[in-house]
Order: sequence, then C-alpha cells, then structure tokens
Amino acid sequence: MNIKKISKYLLVLFALLFIGGCQNNSNEYTLPDLSGKSKSDIVTLLDEAEMKYEFSYIQDEDLAADTFVEYGNDLEALDIVSKDDLISIVLSTPNFVLPDLTGMNQGEILQLFISTGVNFSFEMEVNNDVTDQTFSKYGNEYSIGDPIASGANLTIYIGFNTTKLPDLTGMLVGQIERVLIEEQIQYSFEYVIDDNNTEDMFVEYKDFEIGDDYNDEAIVIVLYQNTFTNADSSLIISKYIDGGEGTSDQAIEIYNPTNSAVDLKDYHIAIYENGSFEVTYNIPLTDISLGASETYVIANKASSNGDLLRKADLISDNLVFNGNDTIQLRYKNNTYIDTIYHIGNRDFVFDNEIFVRKAEVVSGTREFVFNQWTAYIPTYIDVLGTHPITAPDKITYDFINRDFYDPLGGMDLVTLVKINDGDTASFNPGFLDNERVRFLGVDTPETYPVQDPWGPEAKSYTTLILNSAIEIYIQSDPILGYKENYGRHLGLIWVNLGENGLTINILNSDDEVMRTEHLNGWILLNYHLVLNGYSYNYYGSESRLIFDNRYLYRWFQDAQLFAQENGLGIHE
Repeated sequence: MNIKKISKYLLVLFALLFIGGCQNNSNEYTLPDLSGKSKSDIVTLLDEAEMKYEFSYIQDEDLAADTFVEYGNDLEALDIVSKDDLISIVLSTPNFVLPDLTGMNQGEILQLFISTGVNFSFEMEVNNDVTDQTFSKYGNEYSIGDPIASGANLTIYIGFNTTKLPDLTGMLVGQIERVLIEEQIQYSFEYVIDDNNTEDMFVEYKDFEIGDDYNDEAIVIVLYQNTFTNADSSLIISKYIDGGEGTSDQAIEIYNPTNSAVDLKDYHIAIYENGSFEVTYNIPLTDISLGASETYVIANKASSNGDLLRKADLISDNLVFNGNDTIQLRYKNNTYIDTIYHIGNRDFVFDNEIFVRKAEVVSGTREFVFNQWTAYIPTYIDVLGTHPITAPDKITYDFINRDFYDPLGGMDLVTLVKINDGDTASFNPGFLDNERVRFLGVDTPETYPVQDPWGPEAKSYTTLILNSAIEIYIQSDPILGYKENYGRHLGLIWVNLGENGLTINILNSDDEVMRTEHLNGWILLNYHLVLNGYSYNYYGSESRLIFDNRYLYRWFQDAQLFAQENGLGIHE
C-alpha cells in the first residue's frame, strides 16, 4: 500500500473515531467511539444521525455523572447497525442503580436494599402477572435501571395474586371438584334439569362469570341433571371379567333388569385409563333390542379364551382395561348410568378376577359401591351370559390328601388338647405347647393377661365349636407359611359338626340375640370367627387357596362386611 492510500485510510479512521459515525447507506450506521462523552453530547450526535437509542446506568464513582461507559447488547464502536435498531448506551452514575427484582419476595428485596442508603417502603398491589408475593414494580416514577440518590424516597410494590374463577366448560363434577380444591375455592352445587346434556356437567357460575375475581366466599356451581338417572331401574353392568396376569381375556356383561326391552343403540361403554379425566376408549353398542332379563356380553378381541369369545355378543378392539381403569355404561347424551370406579380413579380393586353384581342390585349406580359385587377366580367364565346368579353362602369343605407340611399345602387329622384363646389351640399330634396352632386370618381380643372386650366371648365361641367336633383337620396355606415367628403353627381349622350340628345364638353386649347360627357338617372355624364379629379379617390377599371358585381371602372379606353391616361383636 502506498503513502497516499495509507494517509487516506487514517483520515477516514480518524473521522470515525472522533467526529462520529458515518452513514454507509441509507439504512446503516457505524457506531462512533463515545469514550469520555457526556449524555448531552451523545444525544446531539445520535439525534443528528436519526438513530433510536436508550440509556441505562451503572454505578461508577470514578467517572463524572452521565459519562459514557459502554454500549449495551454486546455492541462496540465501529460496529455497523441498522437505523431500525434500538441502541443501548450505558452511562455512569455515582448513585445506586435500581436492579431488576423480578421473582424476588419481600424478604429478599429487604436484604438487597438495606445498605443502599435509599429510603424505601413496601406496598401491596393486585398483580396476577407476577408470582404471588413477589416484586411488582417501583413507585415514585422510578423504573428498573434508574439511578436513585442516597436519601431519596422509594416505594417498592409487592404483587399478590387474586384467584380467578377457572373455565370449567366441558368438565364433569369430579374434575370440577379437583380444580376448585387446587385453587382453594369454596363451592356448592345447584342443578338444572336438562335431559339433552350430560348430567353433572358444568353449566355456569351462579351470579359470576368465568375469569371473575374470587372473593373467598362460597361459589355456587350450576350443573346439569337428568330425569332418568333417578329412575328405579336401568341397564346395569352385571359382570366384569379380567382373566388375570399375562392374558387379554377381558369382558363386560350388560344386564337389563327392567320389564321391557331396551334399544342398545342409545348406549355405549366409556373407558378411562389410569386415572385419566378424558375418555380413552368409546365402544358403541349394536343396534339391537335387549329384552327384559337378558344379558349382552362385550369381549376383548385379543382374548385367547375361545369359550369367552363364543359367549360374546360384541367383540371389540377397544375393550382394554386393567384393575384401576374406570368403566362406565353411558346413555346417548353421554350421561353415565352405571360405573366401575369414579372418574380419576387410580386404585386397583377389580384386578385379575371376575366380579359379579349381586342379585339384589337392579339399578345402575353413579357412585361405585364395591360391596355390590362378588369376586370369583379369573377362569370362572361359566357365570357369563346368565344373570342374576346365586352366590354360594357357605364354604365347601374340600379334603386334601396331603400332609400339613407338603410344599403344596395339606391337612392333618387331629384331636383337641387345649383351647388357649379365641384364636389359639393345641392339638395332637404335632400341634402342642409352643407349636400349638395360631388360627390363620383372625386375631381375636385377648383374655390373658389382660381381658379385652369380646375376648371371653370369642374364646367361648371357639370352645363351643371345638368341643362339639366329630373330626378336626388343620390345613396349611403354603403361601402364608406354616409357622409364625414365635414357632406356633399357622392353620385353618376345619370342624365336622355332624349331620345334626348345633345352634348358636350370637349376642350383643346387652345379651340380646343378634343372629342365630345353625351349623352342621364341615365348617371353617376361622371364617366363622370373622363372620360373627369376634375378629377383623386378617387373611392375606396373596393367598391362592380357592373354595367354590372364589379365593379364600375374598370369603373372609365378605365375612367382615357381614359382621359390620349387622353390628356384630367388635363392630357393635
């Protein structure tokens, strides 16, 4: 490069550095070096260039006030920018610069400001655009980034959120309650009759609108109500079939308990998976007339059990569920008239078994009631296609020709030696002293060293049964174990009371007869102790013992329910 070209280059550079930016074209601008320039000089220079700019401050006591420090946004002198850009310029100030307090609560702000020399105070204001109880804005016409002199007065506003009435459109009562509880809104419900809309669906807020401020008073929510859901009878879900782990053998049975035919095209099945509040599967029913006392079976297409598929009136890809999925029978306006679980359920109750609606249930329920069902083993599909069915009312004795300690479980014939308590006794041979039998599934009140309420009655009941026995067998349950930690055997006590048997009056604490029990043949003493309220049910659900196509632990559950419903013994 020759001398003339070098000199020309230096002159251009000098002009850029000390005179100001130059225009490269009609919409570009080269940023000048503003070192040492005051705010007024910068304003004059940039206004002449028709640039857009803004100022911010940084505390610096070594520079004169309002002196250029740097460009913001990572810009530097000689950078080429568009005239449409907003140029950020940082100036010096000896004063404290108001920081961005976004997201900070009052305590955090107090720690930041306490040593600044600024006189500050807090005020509250409604601001739903910030996190509750955090910085909202500066008062006294100050903004974030402004310098403020020591001794100046400053108001700092803390925003608090008001609850807005949420949009509940399309929601049913369960989801509505969940939303309102989360928002801590007090509420009550009113209903308006309308058979064209889904029962329990949101209509409106009474005297309020969606988005209104909530004032901590109870809000009335208006919901739809149908006339037909209060009818004495309707279609019901009569059976639930889950073929167990590792299978897709699933079915639902619908039953018509009314005295007239029902057109099934007006109904469908809705399934909510895993606690969902949105329907996962809808299964329309076929356009047929279901006669009085007739059943209609829907089966999963993937079922491997041919007998199950042959019993089906409808085979569907969408009949997919497990033990916690909500299943509803719905009418054409989408109102459910019967349900297994509530919407949002996550509890496993109906799982790997067959559940049959009890004969006395002749109408669908919008509230799931577990006690309306009887559980059977998952392979017992003989119950499909007929309803109601008669549930067994007595556990049938089933002799097992294996010893007590057999790995598969077995039973030993014994004779009574001593009754220790309502749930403990000694038998010969092999079940004596420290190896006596602790009755499986029960825990009767104590009689020694402390005498608990109903302890003597439980012992008297056990004594009467065992002393009346013609034969006694002790049966093991291999899954629950053969012995407990103290060395006592764990066993089921089968007692043969003979053809004539005996009659026992079950009394309450006032010696009034609550029920009369007629017993003969073989009975399971453990079960009857629960049935008459002398013990809660403690039979393990992991047990696989089966009697009359039902798991034994289900028999014990039903026994406790009976005692509770009749106020017997400890349930008085």
